[in-house]
Parts: sequence; C-alpha cells; structure tokens
Amino acid sequence: MTGETAVNSMPDWAEKEGRENKSLLTEDAALQKGGDGIVRLQGITKEYTAGSRRFRVVNNVSVEIKKGEFMVMLGPSGSGKTTLLNIISALVRPTEGRVFIGETEITALTDAGATRFRAENIGLVFQFFNLFPALTVRENVEIGVALKLREADALKERALKYLKLVGIEGMENKFPSQLSGGEQQRVAVARALAMEPVILLADEPTGNLDAETGEQVWALLRRLNRETGTTVVAVTHWEEAADFADRTIHLRSGRIERIEGAGKGEGKDSEKVEEKTEKKARGQMAQTPGQDK
Repeated sequence: MTGETAVNSMPDWAEKEGRENKSLLTEDAALQKGGDGIVRLQGITKEYTAGSRRFRVVNNVSVEIKKGEFMVMLGPSGSGKTTLLNIISALVRPTEGRVFIGETEITALTDAGATRFRAENIGLVFQFFNLFPALTVRENVEIGVALKLREADALKERALKYLKLVGIEGMENKFPSQLSGGEQQRVAVARALAMEPVILLADEPTGNLDAETGEQVWALLRRLNRETGTTVVAVTHWEEAADFADRTIHLRSGRIERIEGAGKGEGKDSEKVEEKTEKKARGQMAQTPGQDK
C-alpha cells in the first residue's frame, strides 16, 4: 500500500466533481443493508495479467469482520494478504466479488466516490511511517484530519488528544528525525486515529522495526482497539501477532487456510507489554544522559 496525502484546501475529487458529486453513485446503488459485520467480503477474487498470463492473487475469499474487532490477516509473502487489505481500503478493485463497509458497498463506487469514502472513513497505517520530515509531530497528525477540521484550535486539540493516547505526549514540537522508529510509528497511528475512522487498516505496521519495538506497537494497537472501540484489521507475516487478535485469518496462495477463533486476543496483556518496553527504554535513556532522540 502507498500512503495518500491531502494538503490542499480542496481535494482533487471535490474540485473535479463540485458540489453535485456527479461521479458518485446513488444511495440505492452504493448503500445496501444486510449482515452484522462492519466489513463484509463476498467472493473476492483478484487477478493480474502479465502478457498472456493471468495470476490469481486472491481466490474467492469471503469473510465478515465484526464492529470493534481486532482482526489479523497472517500469511507469508505472496499469500494475498496485502492485496486483500488494499481491496478493503478501496485502493484496489477486485476482479470479482463485493465489499461492504457498514452499509456502503465500496466496490459499487466510482473512483472518485471510493477516494471520498476512504478519506472520510478509513485510517491507514503503513510499514513505512510516511511522516513529513519538515513538519512537527503535531503538524503530521493535524494534516491527516485537516479535511474534516478546518479550525486551527480544533485541529490542535484533536492532534494532542491522540498523541497523548498513543503515549508520546510532550513530543508534539519535535520533528520525525528526532524520534525513534517506534515513536514515529506511534505518530503514524495517532494520525490515522485522529480522523476517528470507521476502521483502521494496518499493512505490516511493524515490518520496519526491531522485534521488541514491533511487539510494543502491536500492544499499542490492541490497547487502542479496546479503548476507542475502533475496528482494526492488520496484515503481517509475524506469527506472534495472532496473540493480540480477537481472530486471525491464515492466508496461503490467495485462499483462507483457516480462521482462529475468538479469545486469541487474550493471549498477551498489551498493557504489560507496553509497560515492560517503556521501562527498558527509560533505562536506556538514563544511561545516555543528554542524548536528544
């Protein structure tokens, strides 16, 4: 996945479509009721063509994700997990099948409609932090929600709220280069949550971190899922991520191999993991006084 950033006062889709939203489908075409899941995938298949050859990377996947659930999609490289996440985020269209988020069938939206829906309803966290190096921590969070909140004081209040929630209160005036990798990923998580999305999608969120820091980020995502009630769907190849999940979908060769049931999320206490790693970090800082991270 690649990050999308909007910094203009009016996004491209709004400027192009104007107030009439001509490119959006009608509510009858795009909104449909049915099922209790906040995310519903029905018969999703994705194929790519290279020359005369066709490659099927996702093969007839159907699954329902409940509101407030922490779902992990686990699989090796080539299992189709990132493609599936891209389909849920409306960044990629499936070759076959339908995707609903809430009552919206995102596979029935035009490109402009999908872009609008994603900007208003989906928070994205990536392997690479995608922070703007010339902006402060607070400004990096504010830019993620600037299309929803235009008033400066409201933007600042929202950014500080979520920076506190992810545990980096007091760092809002620092720049990304002054932060550790784990701290930068916390900023990225705060930015995604600050828009208060319907669903948070994370693509290998700890792939660029060492094992211990990565475990702390998984613990953070789990804690935030519990505290905010935000539905989280994360893809990874790290098998221990299943310890933090309510359910884990194991993928192989584009198919669901098995789904591990509810209760798996209690395998690790996320608060204890965070506390342990934070204590170690404080100890390391105490041994190197004067170091500016």
